[in-house]
Amino acid sequence: MKGWRRTWYQARNLMSYVYEARDAYWGQLSGCLEAINCGTTLVLDHAHIVYTPEHANSALSATIDSGIRAIFAYTVPIRMTQWDKTSCVPNQELLPDWALSQIGNWTQQYNHKSAMVEVGMGFDLWFLPRDMVLGMLERLRAKALRVLTTHVGRNAFQGLDSVVELFSSYDLLQHPYEPSDTTAKLPFLLLSHCTGLQDKDLSILASTGTPISSTPDTEAHMGMGWSVSLHPAMRRHKSANISLGVDCHSSNPSSIALQARALLQLARLEHNNRLLANDQFPAANVKSSSEEAFNLMTIRGARCLGLDGEVGSIAKGKNADLVIFDAKNSVGMLSAVEYDPVTAIVRFSEAADIDTVIINGEIRKRNGRLVDLAVSGDGVEGKAVNGNKTPMPWSQIAEEVRKSQKDIQARVDGLSIEQGRNTLLGMFHVDQSKLVDAS
Repeated sequence: MKGWRRTWYQARNLMSYVYEARDAYWGQLSGCLEAINCGTTLVLDHAHIVYTPEHANSALSATIDSGIRAIFAYTVPIRMTQWDKTSCVPNQELLPDWALSQIGNWTQQYNHKSAMVEVGMGFDLWFLPRDMVLGMLERLRAKALRVLTTHVGRNAFQGLDSVVELFSSYDLLQHPYEPSDTTAKLPFLLLSHCTGLQDKDLSILASTGTPISSTPDTEAHMGMGWSVSLHPAMRRHKSANISLGVDCHSSNPSSIALQARALLQLARLEHNNRLLANDQFPAANVKSSSEEAFNLMTIRGARCLGLDGEVGSIAKGKNADLVIFDAKNSVGMLSAVEYDPVTAIVRFSEAADIDTVIINGEIRKRNGRLVDLAVSGDGVEGKAVNGNKTPMPWSQIAEEVRKSQKDIQARVDGLSIEQGRNTLLGMFHVDQSKLVDAS
């Protein structure tokens, strides 16, 4: 849901409690379509909505219905057995058998070369015993699991210990491999954020080519710190493997172009601030380029997923994933595009400037509008009410999302957010003396 107050931050990780499978479908579908509307053709989705097998079915079904190219990183969230005005009781079953069974079945079903949606996994339970974790990952890899993603950051909320050393000891730090590689014994690990890490950890990640997704909007908004891509330890290594992500499109727009713009300006701000602190002033040549930012949102994103041989650039033999800007009729890109098209896209474009989005040869946005979509909407993968998918325009999909939002809010009103916050902080063993009011 969009518009939730910042004061809900610590409890937001628990909010899947109030989502029904139907809500998961419409939220997932609208999120995928928002990405397509903004020109995104490929997304790694850290899908935290897997509360039950039915929620998972709904979310995967919506992803497929949307037509986006995706890696659906199946993630069981922190679940509650009870949450109301007086209590918030966590479910002690962190990784249920039904989830591992469903992931295994889906990876075997979907993870083949011609599939538009690949099934990956989101995992943050690194406190579990080593043998349990590695045994699980080896079994899932044998069933074709290729991509594993996790959150990493060093701060008073996420913790100050080095998880990079743990990943290294598990032999999980590696360059992403292609879907055709059947020799790997473990899935490759893609890290989100990596803000606040010490130089030695960043050097390890850079030298191993471990893929990282930086999400500038969220990292700035949520107080995580400077983007890892700005760190000298990453810039020193040519093998550093960084891409851009949106993270929470409930707190910022789902536009990779806007993320590229934000990162470019933050890079310049961070560099220039060092000069200003020494009573100096930046010369005419500014730090970082629009071309660097453009590559982060295109080919380097594909490279971080091991898919740069298939997508991420326009070349013979690659999949037909194309985004066409209407530069002639654009207001914001006027004159900039005549100077340099890449600069125009990164610095001046909007979603409204995108005339056409083609994914795998199928038109998903035409003449500046999302095309009508055949939807199921009942939360059953690949099926629909009465066995038929219903064509819907975006306006009707948006209306379903508003109905879902209203239902969700009614359930939220029956909860104590403070109880949820305290439960989450207790589970994470957060030193609450380190949490201060940012106002």
